Amino acid sequence: MKNLTIDMAYKSLNHIVEELCGDKVEIVNNADSQILILADGMGSGIRANILATLTSKIIATLLKHNTSIDEVVSTIAKTLPVSSVNGAAYATFSVVQAFYDGRIYVVEYDSPECILIRNGKVEKLPFRTRMIEGKKIRECEIMSQLGDSLVITSDGCLYCGTGEIMNYSWDWKALSNCAMLAAQKSQNAQQMADHINANCAELYGNIPTDDTTVAVARVMEEKIISILTGPPADKADDYKMVEAFMEHDGIKIVCGGSTSHMVARILNKRLVPVDDRLDPEIPPTSKIEGIDLVTE
Repeated sequence: MKNLTIDMAYKSLNHIVEELCGDKVEIVNNADSQILILADGMGSGIRANILATLTSKIIATLLKHNTSIDEVVSTIAKTLPVSSVNGAAYATFSVVQAFYDGRIYVVEYDSPECILIRNGKVEKLPFRTRMIEGKKIRECEIMSQLGDSLVITSDGCLYCGTGEIMNYSWDWKALSNCAMLAAQKSQNAQQMADHINANCAELYGNIPTDDTTVAVARVMEEKIISILTGPPADKADDYKMVEAFMEHDGIKIVCGGSTSHMVARILNKRLVPVDDRLDPEIPPTSKIEGIDLVTE
């Protein structure tokens, strides 16, 4: 059976006139799960950034200690302020908690609905709603499958293009279709988040009038990589070091000229330079039989 892992990443656009983003993402590694948290502070700029940071930090800290979502929402409701002008929420949030046993729990408060891409298609999550401390939340739990991608966003992703470009057709369906294409074209969570975010930036004409954040959790096959860099201080340990390196499973990468010569000598293999660089800033590579990548 393949070992699965959850790859998590995000990409943000700041409001055009702000130095700080009003959205905040936290990624937490727990004993039994990985947690992706996106909070969207009310408004923009430093005030929104503070509200989003406090919200995300509270959620991260409490979930890390296995606090129930009821207590999390209750704590946020009692800790952070509500607008005295319109009574609007201080911050909205989305959480994806991926357990190592395969369960995925999603909970949202007043944020765009999480997008699930499964088997190359958009699938609606089985959300149920309930009230906690007067706050209406959506939540669901599913079992993960290899290749699943879950996308959570701030509302800037839904409203992009409604300013200068006046693109009123960009809605959750359009956003989810964009996510579906991004899943097909990308290999990991970061590439997928970058792709979706770039589409949002284009709709804004690269002048975002709202903080815009895309966060992705992607179920992938676990890949093991072993990297060897720097020969040991005592040359007498060269053989022991290379032997231990070669015993490890997965992709093998050797970094550095001295280290490469050491590995080739111990393995009794040729070190063959490769001159195929397209970018002068990329370090040169070589080849050693049995090593997947040899580089400066």
